[in-house]
Amino acid sequence: MKTKKIVFIVLLAFIIVYMLLKWSGVLMAFQVPSTSNEPNLKVGSRFLGSSLKKPRPLDFAYFKFSDSLEGWTIVKRLIAVPGDTLKCVNGNYFVNGVNIDKDINLRFAYKISPKVFNAYIRGKIEDEDFYKYYYSDSIIAFLDDSFVNDLPIQLDRNYDKERSMLSNEIFNENSDWTTNNFGPIILPEEKYFFSGDSRDNSIDSRYRGFVDENNIIGTVLINF
Repeated sequence: MKTKKIVFIVLLAFIIVYMLLKWSGVLMAFQVPSTSNEPNLKVGSRFLGSSLKKPRPLDFAYFKFSDSLEGWTIVKRLIAVPGDTLKCVNGNYFVNGVNIDKDINLRFAYKISPKVFNAYIRGKIEDEDFYKYYYSDSIIAFLDDSFVNDLPIQLDRNYDKERSMLSNEIFNENSDWTTNNFGPIILPEEKYFFSGDSRDNSIDSRYRGFVDENNIIGTVLINF
């Protein structure tokens, strides 16, 4: 009986401490709701984050866009911070002249013929029907760098040239910039640029604009 009482007290104390940490933002648990950060944050996986750690470039962090402070909490990878010079070339980010994506396994959209898809891709990617769709006489497939680099053939990227939804805060309407090719731009004071790792399937700073410093809530500590 005494042992059960001790276990109950310890469990109750743990719950109280956790609720206090969660309420204060010191420690928060989330479930990843979308594929926008795959392959590195899997949809449906969970992560712990903390408001005590300030995100550094390439950290995953969670925040709110200034146009929807009462809406969803968003998680993306921090790409550039105030004062940085940012340029995007074919979906890869260069910050102050350095390719910061070179060691990250990213995901891009590829335009593939059915013949090539059946020969090299079918049955080799997880949840195949979810990560592809048909477009005219081609298949658009979302593939990881690690998978594409091991293929014996070269695939063609599917570049999105749509401009109507791009952020006016970042893109000049008189330029020929697109979501995959833009810049250079210099980040203003207290403004941060975030992006998903699934570059062709992420609504991020390219579409929603910079993230204000005071709208950054915390940093992802562990993903599981």
